[in-house]
Amino acid sequence: MATRTAQAVTVAGVTPTYHAATATTGDKVLADSRTFIHVKNGSGGSITCTISGAGQTAYLVDNPDKAYTIGTGAEMWIPMLPEFGDPSDGRLVTFICSSVTSVTFAAVRI
Repeated sequence: MATRTAQAVTVAGVTPTYHAATATTGDKVLADSRTFIHVKNGSGGSITCTISGAGQTAYLVDNPDKAYTIGTGAEMWIPMLPEFGDPSDGRLVTFICSSVTSVTFAAVRI
């Protein structure tokens, strides 16, 4: 499992660094209302990117996992909401892609 630091989008712009998605254990990024992952699916089929349901709602109910379907050759921006940060893991969000072949992502903060 790799922990990535979100790159800041500044007035000068940003050229994001893309990382290969990590098989089985997934990847992590700090939860923040301004942080997103940009997932690129270059594989030959749809994939699912699942955000771990760590953390709780304001009603102290465990957050469910959140799954995003990304079509063949498609891209998606996914927010790393603060509610999904794991309080026992420094507020990191874990996300796992169902396939990692030709799947890359960048973590950015606007």
